[in-house]
Amino acid sequence: MGENFARGRSAEIFHADGGRILKLFFPDYPRQYAEKEYRNTKIAADLGCTGMNVYEMVEKDGRFGFVMDFVDGVSQNDMPGKNPLYLFKGGKDLAACHVRVQEKHTDQLDDVRQVCLDLLDDGTMEFLTAEEKQKAAAYIRSLPEEDTVLHLDFHTGNVLVDKDGQCKIIDWMTAARGNRAVEEALMEFLFSEAELFPEASDLQRMFFRVVRGFIGRQFFKEYQRLTPLPAEEIERYRLLALIIRRSWNIEFERPYLTKTIRELIAKCPA
Repeated sequence: MGENFARGRSAEIFHADGGRILKLFFPDYPRQYAEKEYRNTKIAADLGCTGMNVYEMVEKDGRFGFVMDFVDGVSQNDMPGKNPLYLFKGGKDLAACHVRVQEKHTDQLDDVRQVCLDLLDDGTMEFLTAEEKQKAAAYIRSLPEEDTVLHLDFHTGNVLVDKDGQCKIIDWMTAARGNRAVEEALMEFLFSEAELFPEASDLQRMFFRVVRGFIGRQFFKEYQRLTPLPAEEIERYRLLALIIRRSWNIEFERPYLTKTIRELIAKCPA
């Protein structure tokens, strides 16, 4: 294991032998979560979704992690700093990566419907009444089983651009399978209502909102050009997308998500 060169919310990244890296989770990070992320990332890599290879899971000094290819590049968030003109193609690149993921199918990832059913019993859903939970569960169960690969945390910070301009997709902890409209409803939320860099100033957030809107319009235009998806289908799966996002329990997003989830449940067939 070489030097530590990156640190995230749950893990540190180290250089490893053979042009690889080790993602090593912090000591208090539960083993089952580390194993789940490894499993999801390996499935996605084997399907060709990530643009890189994933190798073995390891344990070091009581910490768990896994080895994967090193990507010599930066996230899409940082690309405009290297090349300001990238703003005019970043959304298109993001859409193309998204479509590449959704072209893959598997029965190995968790069913997104079951993920949402389990979340209805999570503490983040305590704002719902028993009747609302029952109605939401009945609606979710009525949806068909599908097997499209869903990332469910797909944004410009999780897409790395290498020195050849190729995109590599990281952070597969939340991956599942289901209807692609779940992900598109989630993308609509991310490009409109999601929290923007809480540490930023009001002026910076205003600028980021403008940039986010610009990239979002690029993204959806290119996505619909590549693989059209009716607005009604996205609306049909919006409840699932927002339940998933509400489970992140981000304070800034709680009021909107709480209100909108209850409104969507009210519209569900009795």
